Amino acid sequence: MKRLSAVVGLLLASGLALAENPPPLPMPSSGSLTRGNWTFDYSLGDANEEGLVIKNLRWKGTKVLHRASLPVIRVKYRGDGDSLGDGCGPWRDQIDWDAVSFVQGQVTPIIGRVFSDGTFELAVFAEIGGYDLYQAYYFSNGRFEPKLYSSGWSCGEDGNELDHKHHPYWRLDFDVEGPSNEVWRIKTKTNGNVQFFKYPREWNSWKESDDQKIEWTINKPGSSKHVRIRYPANGKRDGAGSAWFNFSSKDMGVRAYHGSEDNGWNFDWNEHLGYRDLIDEPFASGGSDSVFWAVGHLYHEWTQSDENNPHWHDTGLIIEPSW
Repeated sequence: MKRLSAVVGLLLASGLALAENPPPLPMPSSGSLTRGNWTFDYSLGDANEEGLVIKNLRWKGTKVLHRASLPVIRVKYRGDGDSLGDGCGPWRDQIDWDAVSFVQGQVTPIIGRVFSDGTFELAVFAEIGGYDLYQAYYFSNGRFEPKLYSSGWSCGEDGNELDHKHHPYWRLDFDVEGPSNEVWRIKTKTNGNVQFFKYPREWNSWKESDDQKIEWTINKPGSSKHVRIRYPANGKRDGAGSAWFNFSSKDMGVRAYHGSEDNGWNFDWNEHLGYRDLIDEPFASGGSDSVFWAVGHLYHEWTQSDENNPHWHDTGLIIEPSW
């Protein structure tokens, strides 16, 4: 059993230092909760190794998400060169019941914590190989934030430790006021121009070199209600230009919903997100049932201080209803 202070005592969420470290509260392995204006169901893993799962998420009584999960965390270690054949991996890590571990004071696989500002954390701690992983969801006033924290090492030793990257893939099945939604991308360029783009079909997007900011909105066509999705302003990205950097270069993918694809991660260790059916399946002009895949980029560069005090790194996104 690990000490809670060593695992989550200095983690960050919502841009606020949560170092006050409130005690973990025991939680059933599945259930329904109301936290302020948020209501939702939760469970661990289902049958598809998808980590902590949130279902039927509502804000002020209006549905936001049908289901949120973390089907895979792709990992790659960098070697002497920039090809995928150098270094170690790639691997596909998945949080399931076998990976779940406990920290000091924890008595159930899922824990809750309440911070002084009212933020509620629902989380699970897992150990996979040489990594400690802390998957969490944060519920605050007007924000829902999926997060992943990672610490540890699995490749290299004795001063020859290799830098590596974790890429969590969150599967977010939005149903804003129902399943028929449209998805927009909003880019602010470095010259100040703002570009609006509605996805007409299945698509992948990423932040380009002349993008100052990129975010997305999802809404029911014709409704004033919408959900805003963005990465934190200080989110670290890795750059591009080589196989190492391009191992997982996408920030998101939008896909048409198919029940046959709602079953975890169906791709091999060296494969990115697929599901681009029918050569980029088109979306209906009046809105379609679609799935938003958010891809995080967590770069862990080895430093000597990692030897005795492993650093925690985090990545995540911010989801904000407008009403």
